[in-house]
Amino acid sequence: MASGNNPEQPRQPRNLQGLLKFAMEATKDEDAPHESRLEQMDEERRRFLEEALKSLTVDVVQELEKAMKVLLDKESNDETKAESMEIVIDFVQDMDTANDFFKVGGFVIIKPGLESSSADVRTGTLRLVGELAQNNPFCQQHLLELNILPKLTELLSDEPAVAQQAMHAVSCMVRHYEPCLAAFIDIGGPECILGCIQTDNEKLRIKSSFLMSNLCSEFAPVRDEFIKLNAVERVMASVKPSKEYDAKLETALSTLCVLTESKEGVQRCRDAALKQKLQTIVKLNTGKEECQEQIEYSQTLLKRCFTDDNEGTDR
Repeated sequence: MASGNNPEQPRQPRNLQGLLKFAMEATKDEDAPHESRLEQMDEERRRFLEEALKSLTVDVVQELEKAMKVLLDKESNDETKAESMEIVIDFVQDMDTANDFFKVGGFVIIKPGLESSSADVRTGTLRLVGELAQNNPFCQQHLLELNILPKLTELLSDEPAVAQQAMHAVSCMVRHYEPCLAAFIDIGGPECILGCIQTDNEKLRIKSSFLMSNLCSEFAPVRDEFIKLNAVERVMASVKPSKEYDAKLETALSTLCVLTESKEGVQRCRDAALKQKLQTIVKLNTGKEECQEQIEYSQTLLKRCFTDDNEGTDR
């Protein structure tokens, strides 16, 4: 933030001399009580400090290009490629660097990485896609143009660690960017999410449920599309009362709460067996702090779906 808003704060430095002055001004209260004196820096000391600063400065583009070269080299082994991918990921966490990464041709490493025979390289590439896409419309647009969404959905069926990162990458691409969401729906994305919600892979199940809930809350037509795919019935099948905290149960209940924000969702939830299960969940877990959320979800569903004067909550 610029220092102009606070006249008591030293001005931000713009050169080496300014950097030293800034440091001395900012720390003068910690110095001995006598007045600090800023003197003109002699040429030899200036050269020494300039060289010292240069040795600490990283040329980001150069480092990215070195990592890209390794990743595109067919002779590089998988371990070296995975390490190079980590370097890229570290840099592109900064949004400006992520955009520059595209501008220097960095996206050329993504497709080969997703198709790698190494699970570590596939996982790293999916993490990279997530970092690039998250809350970044510029990169979301160019990733969409790269046409990697079909490959991401394919990787949802990969081994657990890869599938989890694939769901994260999908989530980062489609959230808050409607062109990506539309493309994902066109290739059967909602059906893929529903399949992941029913998996035994807990982390994948939670990530997919989070994405589904987010999309349903943000876009009523997307929620309706999930309902047409029998999402309510498929999630209801996962509701199994437990005497202790159950992450899978909590995920199912929270998803049903989102789906029943429409009249159609409420109608599909009105099942006597589900009502009994919800009542059992409340009875078994009342007073258990760790189960409070699944109790609240159950109570919401009981009130919403099994109260005569409640005809749905379409927004």
